[in-house]
Amino acid sequence: MLSVYLLTSLFACGEAPPPPPPAAPPKAAVPAPPPPAPVAAPAPTGPYTPDPLAQAAYDAAKAAGAEAKTNPKAGDAAASAAGKIQYEKCQICHGATGAGDGIAGAALPQKPSQFTWDERWAATTPGTKHWIILNGIAGTSMAPLGLTEDQAWEVLTYIEAELRKK
Repeated sequence: MLSVYLLTSLFACGEAPPPPPPAAPPKAAVPAPPPPAPVAAPAPTGPYTPDPLAQAAYDAAKAAGAEAKTNPKAGDAAASAAGKIQYEKCQICHGATGAGDGIAGAALPQKPSQFTWDERWAATTPGTKHWIILNGIAGTSMAPLGLTEDQAWEVLTYIEAELRKK
């Protein structure tokens, strides 16, 4: 009985430890903001100087005799339509508009070619572009995609007719 009396008097005298503070209500989870949408960089302007890997590809195309070839499907609407279908393999890196802003291209250490860069486009012949579409560029992520000669010309026709039109 004495112990009950002592405990009661301790509580009555304020000697007991204060009650713990109420627990803070859990904070509502705030969703992270979505990542910013990719913004296509404007095409560079001015003179184009190929990097060593591009220059090696241009030299290989020239050595293969590709530089002198012209596009036999240029201006052919059916070839352009067929090229658009094949271009789906390209757009993951080069982007839907050819600005080099495809979703996979953004993660590459060397950015894909921008077909919208006039000076770069003018720096190579149709035959060289065709050769690169067929063979890729060694040392880069531009790999051969297994296209036939005709399919590569069709892709080039689509790029020239649709992505390069002003």
